Amino acid sequence: MIQEILKEAVDQKVSDIFLVPGRPVSFYKNGVITKEGYIKLTPDEVEEDVKEIYALAHRDLSRLTDGGDDDFSLSVAGLSRFRVSAYKQRGTASAVLRVISFALPDPKEFSIPDNIVKLGNQPNGMVLVTGPAGSGKSSTLACIIDHINKTKESHVITLEDPIEYLHRHDQSIVSQREVGVDTVSYVAGL
Repeated sequence: MIQEILKEAVDQKVSDIFLVPGRPVSFYKNGVITKEGYIKLTPDEVEEDVKEIYALAHRDLSRLTDGGDDDFSLSVAGLSRFRVSAYKQRGTASAVLRVISFALPDPKEFSIPDNIVKLGNQPNGMVLVTGPAGSGKSSTLACIIDHINKTKESHVITLEDPIEYLHRHDQSIVSQREVGVDTVSYVAGL
């Protein structure tokens, strides 16, 4: 069932998928949350969907059951990538999945000014990209990294939780490390 939900979400070009007991599967698109049908999901149905997601991601479900929440990435071949936020609420499993394209974002499509993308030209220093959920932080950083990758011979190392956009090596080597998978913590990864 989860594969059908993921495909429908990608086909409709939604940004988020909500799997929450007591509510139908819901999609977030263009600032609006819509219900997909009228049948409310039961706690057992959401639990099964979450188990399917973990199986697809080859991830240990104990990360959710022991800790109460878990964030990770999921790739579905031929469909898309997803950032999964699984969590417990009211004693049951729930999940929100953000749809992430296999392709890197186009700065023009996201209205990211050229001078922001070119921050990657700075020889040193720190750039902070901040904002609320869904404001474009990950897309902005992906554009800056892509600019570096296409224009400089460098080694770019990212620490992400989870990895969202996948970068191929071009002019630069891009090493992407996922916290909880490739390193224990941000501190250890540094």
